[in-house]
Amino acid sequence: MVVARAKKKSGKARAATTQSRAKAAINTVGSRASGKEPTGLFDDFLPHLIARLGHLLNNDLVEKLRGEGINVARWRILAVLAMGDGITISEIIDRAMMEQSALSRVLMTMEQEEYVRRVPRREDARCVEVFLTERGRALFRSLDPVVRRRQARLLRDMTQQEVDAAFALMRRLIHNLSE
Repeated sequence: MVVARAKKKSGKARAATTQSRAKAAINTVGSRASGKEPTGLFDDFLPHLIARLGHLLNNDLVEKLRGEGINVARWRILAVLAMGDGITISEIIDRAMMEQSALSRVLMTMEQEEYVRRVPRREDARCVEVFLTERGRALFRSLDPVVRRRQARLLRDMTQQEVDAAFALMRRLIHNLSE
């Protein structure tokens, strides 16, 4: 019996795969935006379109962050803490959309690498608050332009009114499902 080993894709090959997936998604999903009738099976099913967009965004983010030597879980923690640190594990779970077990493992590693520090809350030592260290803030500052460029790419060719409407719509959809 012959067993073939799959070779790891190079950075260029991964980027090409991601780009080809994105083009396929645009071809299947973009018919409404172009004023044409839907052609794909789920072109008129909003949850599918949102999931598709999330998939494309996540793949793109993975590629961008990999080039910087960080993964998505670490980025989410950095971003959440950069918006206001000194928050609890439960708050990070909610804001970073992570499972507690995964968050605990990543936080332990990030603490060992001195990106974050965990401190028992003064009023209640059973509760732990998480803070970015200076090293963690520096990492966030170096990555923030990378993800901002990604957002700019997502919103390119949109007017400010369309951008505002997109944000308002996404917030409204989230609110509708949160009730």
